[in-house]
Amino acid sequence: MLTENVKQRIVGGFVLLALALILFAVLFDFSDAPQVDTTSRIPPKPDIAAVDVAEPVRPENIEPAPAPEEGFELGVDEPDQAVAATPEPPKLSDEGLPESWILQVGSFRDADRANALVKKLLDDGYRAFVQPQSDSQGQLSRVFVGPKVLKEKLLQEKAAIDKKYGLNALVVRFEP
Repeated sequence: MLTENVKQRIVGGFVLLALALILFAVLFDFSDAPQVDTTSRIPPKPDIAAVDVAEPVRPENIEPAPAPEEGFELGVDEPDQAVAATPEPPKLSDEGLPESWILQVGSFRDADRANALVKKLLDDGYRAFVQPQSDSQGQLSRVFVGPKVLKEKLLQEKAAIDKKYGLNALVVRFEP
């Protein structure tokens, strides 16, 4: 018969063999590769019905646009609409005062900005001043240049001021 020592060795061998089989099965997986879900999750194409759009009809009373060659010329500045072809002579108002014009350069809520602009205009030789005005939202400081009796002279100054300061000044009738 087998001795006790041999029996323990045989049982130990079976245990080691069982452990080796389990580890071999865990480390080396021989099953098929995992399956990837290839079904689409994109919804099916919607049914869109075609819509017929009627051709536009041109109204009868519209004049055709001029040809591009006739509309403008490249390289030629637009004539300044502010400078009139024939200067108007000075006139008197109904009160007997000379009719004069003034240039409103800007309106500011901040009086410091208005004063800074007036200083720049005065440094450039323009007759500029600030006129405060109150409205529903508070105090407003308006910057003016002028007045001038000849509107054409003021329009020339407007063109120069607009170009130099990047503004769009307004020509307003001066009421003393």
